[in-house]
Amino acid sequence: MKKATPLIFQQRHILPEGRMLLRIVTEEQKDLIKYAAKNGGYIAISMLDDENSPSPADIATRSKILDYLYGNGVLNVIVQGLDCVRVTSIEENEQGILLARGVAQPTWPAQEINGETRPLAEKLQSMFDRYPELSQLYSEMEFENLSWLCQRWLELLPLPPSEKQRLMSAQTCAQTTDYLISLMQPPH
Repeated sequence: MKKATPLIFQQRHILPEGRMLLRIVTEEQKDLIKYAAKNGGYIAISMLDDENSPSPADIATRSKILDYLYGNGVLNVIVQGLDCVRVTSIEENEQGILLARGVAQPTWPAQEINGETRPLAEKLQSMFDRYPELSQLYSEMEFENLSWLCQRWLELLPLPPSEKQRLMSAQTCAQTTDYLISLMQPPH
């Protein structure tokens, strides 16, 4: 992110090609979304590192605002993750909006699933079927792409931010694949 990008903090994370519905409730968040809309529609989304240390996580995801939904006095925006960035600096502008700069991280290359990794696709498909609000966010789903699957699982699983950051910083989805397969194996 050579250009400073408005930075918002969330309890959940979004990764490249992921989609998320953000509830915009505070005035600060509304101001940030207005600023982003006037400056290309991009925001950086970061989790806080952990509950005991409320500092920004090292890796954020540069995201594009796709749609605005307003109802019952609440603004929601649908965003799509574009790329992960290692945040190098955060500054506050004159309007009180946090702006992040960072270095783009390599995008995980696409990788076909195989017999060992097929359960990751099947269980995610089952989750999307059970929660249609998830599948409604996507026009296309890549259940045959292991990298896409791993990123969606990292978005959905309630892992500590530090664990997500560790897995996200890898060059490929291999560590995340091993981690997810170990989670889904029945206990011995």
